[in-house]
Amino acid sequence: MSKLPNLISLARVVLSPFLLLVPEAHLFSFFLVLALSDALDGFFARLFKAQSELGKILDPLGDKVMLLCGLYVCTFRLGMLPSYLLYLLLVRDLFLLVGGALLLIKKGRVPSARTFGKLTTFGVSLLIILSLLGYHSQFLLLFVLLTAALSWLDYGLLGYRRLRSQTFS
Repeated sequence: MSKLPNLISLARVVLSPFLLLVPEAHLFSFFLVLALSDALDGFFARLFKAQSELGKILDPLGDKVMLLCGLYVCTFRLGMLPSYLLYLLLVRDLFLLVGGALLLIKKGRVPSARTFGKLTTFGVSLLIILSLLGYHSQFLLLFVLLTAALSWLDYGLLGYRRLRSQTFS
């Protein structure tokens, strides 16, 4: 059971690109299952006390692949969301992936998910779900833009401090 959270995260990484191929009639259901898998892997990791360094990599990677694929579909295939949101999150996520890899190489660990990152993931998931249902929320879009910018700053400052320090904490 200790491997279950990582298997769920890995499944999300592998299955998320299929969002690009799923017929429009099934997009909502398919994305919802992927989004629920994000909640499930965290639940099982805590339940079985199975948090791991691999999970700290697979879970956010699964989130990024799922959200970027979902945003791509909502932006370019369905025309429901502005392209600047996809580009902002793509650049932010590349920054976070490179920073996380640098921390892994230099310090042997990656940081756990942080509050603004979790809020961004939740907000983008909700924005995609509402868009797939035909609802448009300027408030939620602004919330996502704000949390994405704050998480980018938060992770950047955290990474900078950790790279400069002698310890990881």
